[in-house]
Amino acid sequence: MRPLRRLSLTLSCLSLAYALLPGEAAADMLGTEDLMAVTRQTEAAVERLRGLKFKSPVAVRVVDSKTAREHFQARITKFMPEQQVRYDESVYAQLGLLPPGTDLMKTMLDVLDEQAWGYYDPDSKTFFVRGDIPQQTAGILVAHELTHALDDQYYGIDKLVERVKDDDDRALAISAVAEGSATVVMSLYILDQVQSGKLGLAALAEMQQSEAEKAQKLSQAPAYLQRSLLGPYLLGQAFLLHGNPMQLMSLQPADIDRAFTDPPVSSEQLLHPEKYWTPGKIDLPARVLLPNVSGMLGAGWKLAATGTLGELTLAVLTGVGPVNLTDPSVAQLAGWTDAAATGWSGDLYHYYVDGEGRGATVALTAWDSPAEASEFQAALTPVAGRTSYRRGNLVVLMGGAAASSGQRLAQAIFDALRPAGK
Repeated sequence: MRPLRRLSLTLSCLSLAYALLPGEAAADMLGTEDLMAVTRQTEAAVERLRGLKFKSPVAVRVVDSKTAREHFQARITKFMPEQQVRYDESVYAQLGLLPPGTDLMKTMLDVLDEQAWGYYDPDSKTFFVRGDIPQQTAGILVAHELTHALDDQYYGIDKLVERVKDDDDRALAISAVAEGSATVVMSLYILDQVQSGKLGLAALAEMQQSEAEKAQKLSQAPAYLQRSLLGPYLLGQAFLLHGNPMQLMSLQPADIDRAFTDPPVSSEQLLHPEKYWTPGKIDLPARVLLPNVSGMLGAGWKLAATGTLGELTLAVLTGVGPVNLTDPSVAQLAGWTDAAATGWSGDLYHYYVDGEGRGATVALTAWDSPAEASEFQAALTPVAGRTSYRRGNLVVLMGGAAASSGQRLAQAIFDALRPAGK
C-alpha cells in the first residue's frame, strides 16, 4: 500500500502560502522573465545558506493554477493508485482520523489550490511557480524551491520515496528532512532580507497573519490532514534545529546532510529530536508483527493494505486537535503530541476487504511499557464503531467489520505474538 501519509512526501517540495505570501494587486504578479531574474539573484544566497553548490542550473517555469492542480494530481497518482487512496479513506475513517465519506483526493487538491504557490518536480528537475504569486515575496518562495532542487541534485528526492514506500511513518520523517531543509534555508533567507532592509519585520508579521487568516480550506480540513500537510515543514525545521529555534543562526549544514544520508526513522524522532541526535538517547521503533486474520473475518475476506501510524497520528486519536495557524506556538514541538501518545514504540495496521465491498481495519500498537499502553488506551477519543483491547504493552484498535468480532480477534492476535519490545 502507498498510504495517505506518503502524500506529504510525494507532494513534497511545495511552498505553502500561509507563511509566505501577502495579498497584492494583480498588477504586481510574477511573469516568466521576472521569475528567471529572481531565481538567478537567489541562487548564490541559497548555496551559501545551504552549504552546497549547484551541480547544474535549475529550470524554472511559470504556470497557472489549473496546470498546478493537474501536476499535483499526477504526482499523487504516480505513487498512490486510486484504489489505494480509497483504502486510505476507509482506514482513517474507521480509526477515527477522518470523517466518514471524506474524499481525500478532492480535499487534498482543494487545500493545495489554496495553499501551494510553488513546487519543485524531481521528475523534470524543474521548479514551477504559479503566475499569481506577488513579486514582493517571490524571492522567499524561490529560496525554498531552489533548496529542494539543490538537495535533489545531491540526494535524489524520489529515491528517498522509494526507499520508504512500505513504512508510512518513516516516509513522513524523510519528508520532514526535505521540507525542513527548505524551510530552514527560507527562514535564513528571510532574516537576510530583514537585516538588509529589503523586508521589514512589521510587514513580515502582517503577511504571515494575513495568510494564516485566509487559509479557509486548510483550517477546515480534518486535524489529521492538517498535521500531515504542515508537519513536514514545521516539525522538519524544529527537528533540524534539535528542537531549539534559537539555533537557527548557528545551524550547521552538516546536520542537514547527516539527516539526508541517515534519515530519522519515525515521527517520534521528529517530535523528540534527542531520540535522533543525542548519543545514549537514540530510540528506534520496534518491529511490530501482526498476523493475517482474514480467515477469522469469514469467507471471502482478504488482506488489501498495510501501513503504519506513528506517534504524530496516534496523538490525534488521543485528542490533539487542529492546527491553529495564528498561534506562534504552532512551530513548537510541544503542541504536536501529548502525554498519551508519548511512549510509542511501534505499530502496524492491516486493512481487509471482502467481495461485498465491506472493509475492516486492525491496528496493533506497541508501547514502551504496560503503563504507557494503558495511558494511551484510556486517552483514546471515543469513535463510533471502533473498539480497543490491551494486553501488556500492546493495544489493538479495530474498526469497520472487525469491530463486531473484536475481542475474539484481539485474543488471537495477542496469543500469536510474543511481548513486543525494543
